[in-house]
Amino acid sequence: EAQALGAELEVSMLEIIRNICEVAMDPSHTTEEDTAVALTDAVRDMRPMLDDAFVAYLKYAIAEEEGKLARSGVVDDPEHNRWLFVLKIVQEGVYAELSQGVKRYIDHILYVLRMKSKTERRELLKQLIDVMPTMDVRPFVKVVNNIVSSLGTTVKGDFTDGVILGEMTNQLLQLQRDVGDLLPPERINELSKDADAWAATQRERLLERRNLTRQRIEAGRQTGDIDPDKVIKKPGVEAERFD
Repeated sequence: EAQALGAELEVSMLEIIRNICEVAMDPSHTTEEDTAVALTDAVRDMRPMLDDAFVAYLKYAIAEEEGKLARSGVVDDPEHNRWLFVLKIVQEGVYAELSQGVKRYIDHILYVLRMKSKTERRELLKQLIDVMPTMDVRPFVKVVNNIVSSLGTTVKGDFTDGVILGEMTNQLLQLQRDVGDLLPPERINELSKDADAWAATQRERLLERRNLTRQRIEAGRQTGDIDPDKVIKKPGVEAERFD
């Protein structure tokens, strides 16, 4: 059962990659600039699905592919490293989009920390949360928690191995407390429900498209009608058609 769940998860990850690749291969993009803009837009639209699991899968897939190619001595062979090249391009685009999001959340945090009093900081935070886009809520909370976690044991009153930021430490701890008060789990779920529903729908569509692809591949095997110009091959995996 665990193996089946793992396989299903990998299928969903590969379908996200496949969708990104489809944009890159779209013949309507006549220049590199057009393709770059389209890819940026596509990755941005898919941001709710670019979660920790997907980022971890990309790292894993790249490491596995590099290891496999290295053992065969063909890492730099363009006839063998196409899938690795695709994975790295996707990873670069995903990292670029996620970094833009993190920068935006950091800007929000800095705006709050510039306020002089606790009351002012909490009020500005409340206003930011009230107008925050649905897909930004969970990532914002995560960034706040990650920043406070980076303080190490300082947050528990032990300053032996923590990063001492003076006044900033207290402000960050207050920020985390205020975020917890203003965004309890039930409100996070409420504010994120549209993004969560969209991501769930997209994952269902990805799985449906995967099943359709499998049916087309099987039909192509039976008829011998598989167009090699519309197929991208991942080593060890069935060829997939891009329509």
